Amino acid sequence: MQIGSFGSVVFEVSAKKVLTFDDVSRSGSARWAVHDIHQKKPMPEFLGPGQEAFSLRVVLKSILGVNPEEILKKLRLMRDTGEVSSLIIGSQPVTTNYWYIDDLQETNEHYDQTGKVHSITTTINLKEYPVPTKIRSKPTVKSASATNSSSNAKRSPVTGIVTIKAGMLNCRMSPSLSGKIKKVLYKNQAFKAYGTTTTDITWYVLGGGLYCSANSKYVSFKKS
Repeated sequence: MQIGSFGSVVFEVSAKKVLTFDDVSRSGSARWAVHDIHQKKPMPEFLGPGQEAFSLRVVLKSILGVNPEEILKKLRLMRDTGEVSSLIIGSQPVTTNYWYIDDLQETNEHYDQTGKVHSITTTINLKEYPVPTKIRSKPTVKSASATNSSSNAKRSPVTGIVTIKAGMLNCRMSPSLSGKIKKVLYKNQAFKAYGTTTTDITWYVLGGGLYCSANSKYVSFKKS
């Protein structure tokens, strides 16, 4: 009976073969950024869920119908080639995302008189690999003249250029750390700024109802 799988390694129990796991553990965390505010307590900003980790111990014994070296070769190959796969426990995947082997610990416990190993205990440490998001088709773009005239009528004069210093920075639809995230801005991207506004923190106004943090840790500003 199959009780789970990861890639080409199938965990099962039968009259001829026993390959199971124990000491299962799972951990995860959230991602937060902390914005320093002058003479006030720092303001945390929730960035999103963090990467989960999963660990399980597997005992490989030839007496149980398993070839320990063959199973370890499969696991090492998956680790060394960066293979990602669903982790199945029972009949369901642990998450909708994939997993990869981050670390593999091996303890050879029993050899015969020829030097062949008959018992190996391995701990498989996995990390979560998000399933890539499908790219949606872009909506129909309005004519440039109509868009520019509309946006220019609502925007203040350009005050300078904001360049992203952080690896990633949330761009929000309102000047608030609880505002809805419209998109993510990436390092070295540059945007026109139409002034600043201060609420829970100070924000650059990017136009079109979009805002990003004005914290110098995350962005630089060049006055126009």
